Amino acid sequence: MPRLLVSNGDDRFVGKLIESLAIKNGVDVTALVAPEGFVLDVPGVASVTEPGDQTHLLLTMPIDDEAARRAIDLIDAVDGMHLLFIATSAHAQDQAVMEHMKASGKTWTIVRPVSMMDVSLAALPPQVAMGGVVFGISGTKRIGFVAASDIMRVLAVIIAGQGHAGQEYVCTGPEAVDMPTVVARLSQVLGRPVDYIDLPEPEMKRLMVQYGRQDPGVIERLVMGHLRTWRDGLADVVTTTVRDLTGQEPLSVTQWFAKHRDDYPRRQSLAQRATNTLVKARYRDRILSSG
Repeated sequence: MPRLLVSNGDDRFVGKLIESLAIKNGVDVTALVAPEGFVLDVPGVASVTEPGDQTHLLLTMPIDDEAARRAIDLIDAVDGMHLLFIATSAHAQDQAVMEHMKASGKTWTIVRPVSMMDVSLAALPPQVAMGGVVFGISGTKRIGFVAASDIMRVLAVIIAGQGHAGQEYVCTGPEAVDMPTVVARLSQVLGRPVDYIDLPEPEMKRLMVQYGRQDPGVIERLVMGHLRTWRDGLADVVTTTVRDLTGQEPLSVTQWFAKHRDDYPRRQSLAQRATNTLVKARYRDRILSSG
């Protein structure tokens, strides 16, 4: 029976992926965690600090150079496991891990979500709550968004099946859509107006530092690479990989928002409405509408 080891099991987002694999897709999962990491609370999922007798190893997207080095060291350390990697073309760290994996002489499969909504759209709820708007830099360039739940279903099929060695699976949802359309569909799901404001890159970075209170280096590493990929048209991709491998259609952007409706407040406070009015007045010339 296939047994999966997942690296970075003490990362909060990776923990959600592990829960999806184990609970919703029936995969036998063990989480690889650092000795000082938090204890993962998923029924039936054990946490270990060293690889064991698992048949597959899932490497998740490294967030920095140190994480990439740990992933490469782990590739070298394990023997006899089928290596799996969730990768994106937007980060140099992912490229380094992919190249090392391919040159390792070990069995590998790469799953490449063009843009995973659970990561790419994670900043939308606070933006909508604060100002009733969504900021971006990609204009009307289209993006092949895909849900993390669909990526987990693809991984479950790969783990349980044969014939996936040496394959790179590029995964998207059923269509590629631009950010004005994404925000229009969010507005439809919420039942209230939400506008998309398209900014020059320097202004976008300034707002994220000022109001998001994030380190500029972190923003550059984790956010701007994705946004530039969208802006440059490199994410305008649609594949049938999810349907071909799982036999089910992937979630659309609208369906994904409906599943995540509770991430957004039901109503805006008076202060939030006032902020919304001020933001839209300041950036009225930068608002882009769908279509």
